[in-house]
This record gives sequence, C-alpha cells and structure tokens, in this order.
Amino acid sequence: MTDNNIWYLPGPFHRYEDDVKAIAKKAGLIIIDANVTEDRGGEVEKPPKAKLKAEYREKANRPEADPRDKFTLDQVKAALSGANVAFDDKADLPTLLKLLKEQG
Repeated sequence: MTDNNIWYLPGPFHRYEDDVKAIAKKAGLIIIDANVTEDRGGEVEKPPKAKLKAEYREKANRPEADPRDKFTLDQVKAALSGANVAFDDKADLPTLLKLLKEQG
C-alpha cells in the first residue's frame, strides 16, 4: 500500500465531464484543488484522467480567428480596391486590415 493517495486536480470540479469526487472516492484518493496549493506531497503516481467540459476547454474560450488576419498587404489592398474603398496607399498592413474589417 502506498501513502501517495492525493489527487491534485485544478478546480473548480464542476468543470469536468465526470464526477471527479466520485472517481476519487472509488479509487481511495483524496482530491485537492491544485490551484490552492503548490505542495504536491503525497501525490498519486498515476492520477485518474479527467476531461473538461467543452465550454471550459481552452479552445472554447478563444475567439475564432478572422481569416483576413492572414492576408498580405497586397491582398488587403486588392480587397479594399475591389470594394471601392479609398485608402492611403502608403498605410501599413494593420491600419488597412482594420479598415477592411470595418467595411464588413
């Protein structure tokens, strides 16, 4: 029997798909919020896997990238010209890209 029976898992625990408290109890583990302690004494060698719910996953929190952000300067100028938008030909890419996005 091992003394390493602590499962350090970042809380809050309601963010996980499975009932992590029940999993810990069934495995004979003590579950501790990893966000509230830096100590990892007694940590179980192979902790159970816990999957975050979709709304809490990192990619779900990122805004979707605008495909226009990958345009080159020439592509932005061409798009603005095609939309009959007047612009300074010497303007930099971020300025013209902002103008393009404002046009919809």
